[in-house]
Amino acid sequence: MPRRALIERRPWLLCSLALAFLYGWVLLTRTPLAGLYLMALSGAPFGLLAAYALLRHKGSDTQGLGLMLGLEGVATGLSSVFPDATMMVMLFGWAAGLTLFLRHRAATPDLNRRIGAAALLLGTPAMCYVAASQSDASVPLFYGLLLGALAASAWMSTFAQGRVGIGGVLVVFGGVLQITVPDYLSAQNGQAPIAWLAFYFGNLVLATGVTGELRLRHARALTDWDNF
Repeated sequence: MPRRALIERRPWLLCSLALAFLYGWVLLTRTPLAGLYLMALSGAPFGLLAAYALLRHKGSDTQGLGLMLGLEGVATGLSSVFPDATMMVMLFGWAAGLTLFLRHRAATPDLNRRIGAAALLLGTPAMCYVAASQSDASVPLFYGLLLGALAASAWMSTFAQGRVGIGGVLVVFGGVLQITVPDYLSAQNGQAPIAWLAFYFGNLVLATGVTGELRLRHARALTDWDNF
């Protein structure tokens, strides 16, 4: 099984990381790239993360996670060409992620989860509004609401808060910072590398945290069944 995991799953994750660092370097150095190459390079890391998630654990939960990551990749790739379509595709992706985390919400969340979830749910739209006001960007209210709901549901879920919850916070940080970048993720803006990398690594932590937890639960269920 470890050899099969190495062959089938880890290369997808490693390729995603390699392309993410490459795109981050392109943004940092402001290296000019043709439009199609830039679109492919910015979206590919998310697509590879989606493939990794779908291969690491099979089931409806990882299908939802893969859909979210895949749509985020499409949206990121289209960002420099079709900004309006970018936002709609991104919102559909976050809706898929929200559905996943709501299926795994904690039945009796502790005070820490409740406070964190409330702060993300209410604070994210406020931060998006402030960021949009400062950059004169046109960002609808439901953008911040859905982003905040995604992060809050991840924080309130039964997945490991130290991984999935923190991943949601990074996604919010990247998503809010993207609003302040002219032309969404223009390579001519110094904030673009920070925004894109925070958004990517937030999704990376989410993907590895969710799939890792689902695999552990599946293994425990099989053990319990064998011991029954």
